[in-house]
Order: sequence, then C-alpha cells, then structure tokens
Amino acid sequence: MSRSDKRSKKTTVHDKGKGEGILQIVILAVIIILIVAIILMIRKWNRGQDSGYDPDEVTTEFDTEPNDYILPLNAQDIADKASDDKLTILTLGNSPFADSGDDNNLAYSLKKIYDADVINCGIEDSYISCRRSDYSDEDKEDGVSLPYIARAMVTGDYSTLKRAAGLISDQATEAVDRLENVDLRYVDAIVIMYDLEDYVDHRPLGSESATDITSIYGAVRGSLEELRKAYPYIRIVYLSQPASGKTIDDFYVDGDIHDIGQGLLSEYVTFELEASATAGVSFIDIYYGAVNVDVRDKYLVDDYHINDAGAEAIASYVSRLITLNP
Repeated sequence: MSRSDKRSKKTTVHDKGKGEGILQIVILAVIIILIVAIILMIRKWNRGQDSGYDPDEVTTEFDTEPNDYILPLNAQDIADKASDDKLTILTLGNSPFADSGDDNNLAYSLKKIYDADVINCGIEDSYISCRRSDYSDEDKEDGVSLPYIARAMVTGDYSTLKRAAGLISDQATEAVDRLENVDLRYVDAIVIMYDLEDYVDHRPLGSESATDITSIYGAVRGSLEELRKAYPYIRIVYLSQPASGKTIDDFYVDGDIHDIGQGLLSEYVTFELEASATAGVSFIDIYYGAVNVDVRDKYLVDDYHINDAGAEAIASYVSRLITLNP
C-alpha cells in the first residue's frame, strides 16, 4: 500500500467518527429539549390558570336559557270568532291566581299589564293531576283538578266540578260558579298556572298511557288537547312552576338537584313543556325565565308562593312573549 493510500484511509475513518459524534450531540440536545418541555408543561398543568371566577361575586345573571314555546293562532282559527271589542282573559290554576283574593295576585297583574277583563277561576290548593282515573269523594281534590275543569268547559257538564268544590271550600265553589257562567265565545286567552302542589305530593311525571290523568304529562296533554279542539279561536298559554322549593318538610331544595320523590322539579317543567307542545299550546318557562333561582328570594314567599312583585314579574314576562289583541 502506498503512502497516499494510507493517508486517504485515515482521513475517511476520521471523518466517519467525527460525523457520528455530531449526530450523537444532536440527538442528546433533542432529548434534553423534550425533557425540559415536558417539565414546563407539567408545572403549568399543576399550577393551572386564572379562570376569572370570584366566589364572592353576587350575580343576577342566570346561565340557562328559558324553554319557551310560543305558538300563535292562525287567521283561520279566529276568522269566525265572536268579538266584543275588548280583551278577555280566563285564568285557571291554583295559588298564583287564588291567593290574595282579587288583588295583588297573577290575575290582577295580567289585568293591569294587558288592560284586559280577567275572569279569575283559580282554585286554591288544587292540582294538575288526579289521584284516581275516576272521580271519588274520597279524593275530592280530583274533582277540581285540571282534567275535570277542562272536561266541564268542553262538555258543559259541571256536576262533578260543583260537587267536589262544595266538599272543599267556599273559594272553590265561587271559582267554579264563575267558570260555569263564562261565555267562552268571547274569551281571547286562557292562561293556566299551577305551583308546587303536584310536586310536593309526589305525583308521577308520566305513565304508559299518554293521556293518563294520574300523571303530569297525561293530565296536561289531555286537558290542553280537549280545550284546543273545542276552542281553536282561544289563545291557550300554559305557565310552568317558578323555581321554588318548599317541600313537605318545609325546607328548600334545589329543583335541579334534589329529587324528593317522583323527579326533579325541572323535570316536571320539561314534561309540561312536552305535553303543551304536543297539544299545540303555547308554553312559558317561568322556572328558568321570570322566577329563576337567582331571583326566587325576591319573588317568592317562603320559597313557595308568588308575592306581589313575583306576580308582576311573571305578567311582564308573559306580555313580552304573548301579544293579545281584542
């Protein structure tokens, strides 16, 4: 081997060793960078970041959208309606209308905000649903529940309604007498609202039958369908319960969290919405709308009944969603 060949071989070996050394340095640098990056990410995750949440902040903003379902009447429905050039509203339900006599309840607030004649037929402590499928004096409250009221209005037979009311109270009797004498040809709107009676009494939400009046869904759907079919020219509006929470044990429960027997209060509202929509009737979500958990202390008495300010807030909320013309 010549001297030049030996020199060339040495150069090749040297260059190869130098290249391998540089590659090892690059790989080591990459590994170090990765390790440092992982350490920094772990420290950031452990430390977290400022969300801006202030546990001491007081806010009146409610972060759940109301589930209002507004269905106006069409021109064909009201084409042949009798008119007396005044707005007449019929109210059905329990304490939102029955409390405080003729003043300072929801019926009175609706009368003021709509400048309407309001026929108040609310019955105190009455229920949406029934305990029995057929009426019995043993459960006399069934006789003034929503299904029996709707049936009497449709058939004109008020015998069961009057019998049950006579067994319950003078207030119930007066409300039924008033209802029997309403000329429904001139009624422009029926507004229905019940409070917590069914919820507190653990009435079931639904059953195998869609028209089972012993369940909330069946009682609401069946009643509204009957009224809608018999009086297509009347605007029917069903209002949900407010975000109240007094139970049979007289303590407050959050209707979105605590199930006191047959479901969350918010689930009662959902079932009523579904029943109203199926029946083709407008539904106004008071629970997430006018009287939600953020303002319940302002608008409710003992976490149960609507006070004067609550009645005005509900009437105002309804008027923003429902336009009524005489």
